[in-house]
Amino acid sequence: MNRTDQSLIRHTTLFACALALAGCSAEFSSKKGGEAAEKKTGKSQKEKAVLVELAEVKRGMIESILERSAPLESEVRVEVKARTSNPAIELLVEEGDKVNKGQILLRLENDKQKNDHDQALSQLEKTRIEYERQENLYKDNLISEQAFRNAKFDLSQRQLSAETAQRQLEYTEVRAPIKGTITLRSVKVGDNVSTGSTIFEIIDFESTVAVVHVPEQYLPQLRPDMAARLISNTLDDKIFPAHVKRISPIVEARAGTIKVTVGVNQLGALRPGMWVDVELVLETKQDAVLIPKKSIVYDNDQTFAYKMHTSTNGVRSV
Repeated sequence: MNRTDQSLIRHTTLFACALALAGCSAEFSSKKGGEAAEKKTGKSQKEKAVLVELAEVKRGMIESILERSAPLESEVRVEVKARTSNPAIELLVEEGDKVNKGQILLRLENDKQKNDHDQALSQLEKTRIEYERQENLYKDNLISEQAFRNAKFDLSQRQLSAETAQRQLEYTEVRAPIKGTITLRSVKVGDNVSTGSTIFEIIDFESTVAVVHVPEQYLPQLRPDMAARLISNTLDDKIFPAHVKRISPIVEARAGTIKVTVGVNQLGALRPGMWVDVELVLETKQDAVLIPKKSIVYDNDQTFAYKMHTSTNGVRSV
């Protein structure tokens, strides 16, 4: 039995255990009526009893498990930054709120952007009318081709200006770029928001994983979607089903390890940032003989246990 197997017998039942029996014998004597002196003709031996705890051997499932520890982290994390500079006038979400992609999180003052947009639309309409007039003249050969091209160019420029003004107006409504949970809000109503400043952080909790580094000797036993478990000490050692999501295609030469990403089947009370114990189920055997770890005796490089023989009321190592 190797070291890995010793650490992996979890759901076991009890096995017949006889501790510290070394097959020793002692002298004993028997006398009638509680006589105090021994006979001169010889000595009799007296049996010394040793208490042992016995249990029944059973069969069941056994797992070979590789244990690691890692913090939980989210693979989808987005910082929402302001794309225009204006005072904040309406805050629509708070930390902990769940949001959908495209949902409005914050409104900024938009007077200037709205005026610029209206102006751009007005200029666009004026230029479009002029373009249509120049187009008719060109068809009648009353203006040169260059004059018509200039009119067409002016129209395209006004269209770009209108689109830019539209985007600037839209930037005054800060929207969620992904579906997730607000984990950071760094702005309040009245703050003057600057372009490029981080105002929210959104995390998709469904993308929470634990990244562990496994010695390369276990590479042949690793495979995608293999069963795993996460155990949180914070949550009273509660077990959360998990699975191997990804296995790195390379071995880190300096450490001699492989990066393994473990996905959570159901997040439950787990949160990104929490430390968990990660168990990778390398192998499962059914109908195995199960004994508890405490019944195993270690002697140098050997491991054994004791078996009770009812015929002799004795024990022997197996």
